[in-house]
Amino acid sequence: MAAPTETAPVGDFDDTDRASLLDTCREGHARAGRDGRPVLVSWAKPLPAVDPMAVWRRARPLTRRSLLWRSAWDQGCVVALDTAHELPGRGAARVQSVRFAWARLSRDLVHGGTADPAQPSGDGPLAIGGFAFSPDGTGPEGRLPDTLVWVPAFQLRSRAADAGDRPGPAELRLNAVLTRDDDPEQTAKELGRIAELYLAAEDEPGVPSTPTARRTWHSTEKPAAEDWRDLVRRATGRIRAGDFEKVVLAREVQVTASAAFDIPAAADRLLAANPGTTVFAVGHDEYTFLGATPEYLVRVEGRDVHALGLAGTTPRGGTPEEDAARERELVGSAKIQHEHDVVVQMLRDALADGCVEVTAETPPRVVKLAHVQHLSTKVRGRLGADSGTGILDFVEGLHPTPALGGQPRREALSWLTENEGFDRGWYAGVVGWADPSGQGQFAVAIRSALLAGASASLYAGCGLVADSDPAVEYAETCAKLRPMLSALEIE
Repeated sequence: MAAPTETAPVGDFDDTDRASLLDTCREGHARAGRDGRPVLVSWAKPLPAVDPMAVWRRARPLTRRSLLWRSAWDQGCVVALDTAHELPGRGAARVQSVRFAWARLSRDLVHGGTADPAQPSGDGPLAIGGFAFSPDGTGPEGRLPDTLVWVPAFQLRSRAADAGDRPGPAELRLNAVLTRDDDPEQTAKELGRIAELYLAAEDEPGVPSTPTARRTWHSTEKPAAEDWRDLVRRATGRIRAGDFEKVVLAREVQVTASAAFDIPAAADRLLAANPGTTVFAVGHDEYTFLGATPEYLVRVEGRDVHALGLAGTTPRGGTPEEDAARERELVGSAKIQHEHDVVVQMLRDALADGCVEVTAETPPRVVKLAHVQHLSTKVRGRLGADSGTGILDFVEGLHPTPALGGQPRREALSWLTENEGFDRGWYAGVVGWADPSGQGQFAVAIRSALLAGASASLYAGCGLVADSDPAVEYAETCAKLRPMLSALEIE
């Protein structure tokens, strides 16, 4: 994808829009008074071609919470700014808590304005955000919480760009939650204000850029390289002893640079250099969790459920011949095939709990990315005609897959808690969105980094089985770190 360019103004938020928005807020307020509970209102307006990346880039400094989502699957983009309502969750039941809260809030929502019927899958207001890898992380206070899911006050969704890479049509959606004690006129006024502010925001002032040649930084590996390789030896020893079949061991690289990282520029580089990935950025106060993941956890489109088994990795070759040789080794490795099969079987079992039929591609195909290539298997399910199962049900059942934690899950996660040596935070967690009908997209949060000013924590991991080689596995994590290192210009 080419770097985003500025587009023509997206149009005024005019008096007709204000009147329609006020009517919607009044209807929601009346229902809240009648039913005695909070009511979600969602007002929509189609927009001409608008570059969502440009809106996100300009408006993100104006709010403490934001999300950018550029989907690898339908090429749609979601930009979410500000907060209409928090969807709380905590501990082992966090996904279930969010699911119940979202179902309750969206049960009788009030629609207003004019929706865009040609948007990609999903409709109406969205619950956006994600979950850390573990529900009981012990990382420093102030980072992203283990659950951060919310309904945005400002929601912009765009369809894929055309063949000329020009932005496609978009839908603006303004959301609010009203109680009987709220003033609908004030709510409508505030929503109109943020619509005008975010759509017409001036260019982000940002931080003065430092030329690459002058940028300096230092980095620390956690754990240190030889200590991590020793952990691989200990893990494979436990696998051979029968404690578990597979475990996914991660490591962290902490970087401190001489100048603050330019997050929009890094997102642009991720988009340009990593086709076929989903680029995401979750902003919360001074922290941004940024990544370009090749793996989705689950997607629900209508009655179709999609999951992806992505396990088994080798670096790209330096020449076409070397690349082809490494692909043959990947496909022909009994060790890697076993690692991959463990993941695919778990996905099949998890989808079978909510679907009337489940199929998986055979044989696995090879997905080639900029720095690595993976074995990949698509697993598909079909919901029954009267099914009430939605995407958050599948998120709860699937996370973490054996590609993220290990197998059996409980034993592998217990070993990681005792031995990995750092809190993953949102690395290997899930990021995405859900609509009121249960459709949505959630990705596995890998190839990612947590950024705050001039500090960054980068993460990578790999799946270990009985005969995993510590040097080979360390080299694999180095290859997986390269996309984010390049995006941050610290290579």
